[in-house]
Amino acid sequence: MAIIFTLTLDKCDAISVADVEVRWATLADMPALQRVYRRASLSNEGDRPHLLARPDTLVLSDRALHEGRTRVAVSADGDVVGFLTVDTAGDAFEVEDLFVDPDVMRQGVGRQLAQDAVQLAVHRGLARLEVTGNPHALAFYLNVGFVVDHEVDTPFGTGLRMHRGV
Repeated sequence: MAIIFTLTLDKCDAISVADVEVRWATLADMPALQRVYRRASLSNEGDRPHLLARPDTLVLSDRALHEGRTRVAVSADGDVVGFLTVDTAGDAFEVEDLFVDPDVMRQGVGRQLAQDAVQLAVHRGLARLEVTGNPHALAFYLNVGFVVDHEVDTPFGTGLRMHRGV
């Protein structure tokens, strides 16, 4: 059974980070998470052909949601505008996913999600965040305090292994 979910942010040209709440995701958020994941993934022209060649990669698994590892950024209007998935790896949080709807990119939503991950890590007594990031997201990760450790191979090419302390 396919679930079709349509959400538009036409009602606002800009979103204020003060108007965005970050909370734990619920099962009811899954259609919106899937939408943000697909839209954000396809928003990078360099990745689009690889992703469209493998449509299965554009389907977000609900595993992390069921495991309670997904945080969502929700606008004042109740729209899911981004999400973050983390997992504990030793003394660190591994950032598995961080996606922001293209309509609100560069408006602080990703930064707010990254800061939320830092606060969660501190609360759990973890020392750092780690991520394998897409090179097109390098400027974002540097701006939120990550440093590059080294390059790694991923199924879609070269990725950047990065970390930041909390």
